[in-house]
Amino acid sequence: MTQSQIVVIMMRIGMVSKFGAPDGLCIRAGAVLEGLVKHNNEVHALTQSKVVDGLPEERIHRFRAVQLNPHFSIDTLSSPKIVAKVSKKHNLEVLHIQMNSGSTEFTLPYFKKSLPPLVVTYHLAYAAGHSIYSTLFGIAWKASLFASRKYDEVILVDPSQKPYFIKSGFSEDKLNVVSNGVDTSLFKPGEINDKDEDVTDFVYVGRLSYDKGVHILLDAFREYHSENPKTRLTVIGDGMLKGQVDTCTDDGSVCWLGAIDHDKIPSVLQKMDAFVIPQNIGGLGLSVMEAMGCGLPVITTAIGETVRLIREDEGILVTPDSVSAVVEGMRIMAEDKKKRQAMGLRCRKKIEKDFSWQNQIGLIEDVYRKAIEKAN
Repeated sequence: MTQSQIVVIMMRIGMVSKFGAPDGLCIRAGAVLEGLVKHNNEVHALTQSKVVDGLPEERIHRFRAVQLNPHFSIDTLSSPKIVAKVSKKHNLEVLHIQMNSGSTEFTLPYFKKSLPPLVVTYHLAYAAGHSIYSTLFGIAWKASLFASRKYDEVILVDPSQKPYFIKSGFSEDKLNVVSNGVDTSLFKPGEINDKDEDVTDFVYVGRLSYDKGVHILLDAFREYHSENPKTRLTVIGDGMLKGQVDTCTDDGSVCWLGAIDHDKIPSVLQKMDAFVIPQNIGGLGLSVMEAMGCGLPVITTAIGETVRLIREDEGILVTPDSVSAVVEGMRIMAEDKKKRQAMGLRCRKKIEKDFSWQNQIGLIEDVYRKAIEKAN
């Protein structure tokens, strides 16, 4: 082997996570894994998932699990022992766990004596409004918050989470904000736009659920479409509200594509005019940022970090649970083409400058080094 062929391994990292599902947690985990490998880290996946892209099979270590839904599983009781065994065998320097992907995240800290330093990424955002789903998210928030106390370092995906952690007794030195990132080479504006110029195309990407405000979106589009028939809505995703998508209109103006591969989403976004997601869960939503990366202006809810993410010249912020506010946002986007295109250009520039995965991976590696240094 020549000198130029020698690859220096930066760190040996274990990622305990679910992979491959069409949700923000898995997309982020996959992007982090890919970025770490590109930075010459030796990455091992410890997972309940059948498929992990980007790693050879010998670096994928599976444990059994019962998948309760696409987003959470009850893992086998032996999973912490499997993680400890793999960590020792491959001399892993740090473990990175994704909170809110499986039950192992709650039990792993109790085996700390047999494990390298533990870093956890906390994904849950707070819920807005009063409903059964906000209550359920509140319970999940508190349970995950309790589990996170036992980790060596905590990565928050949303700056607005930090005050809640500090109020709950976490040391500020332990909290690290690393926002979601966007693959700007994939999520980018289309080079050629051959769409129908007379029609305004709105698009939604995400889970078809109440917490994402899909019911608000559909009611708003139905109302605005009756006012302006030269509008269409494309919906990407799956979930409990897919029946409402099918019956939203009867003239073919709503197109449901289902859950599609993540790398195919940009080709859809590039043909759209505006992205709409009236979510009730606050946070820096990955789908919002990816739409911005494709040069789309955004209509979304004024909760959490979106208030700071999106300026008034980049999108329209609406109040939670307000059909009329979303209708007005659609009206503004449809009636002023120059305005929405200018908004979209500013969105693209912001994502390139502040939210490229290339920058975020380096910040995550810094957290690993911090955890390793504290342990030595």
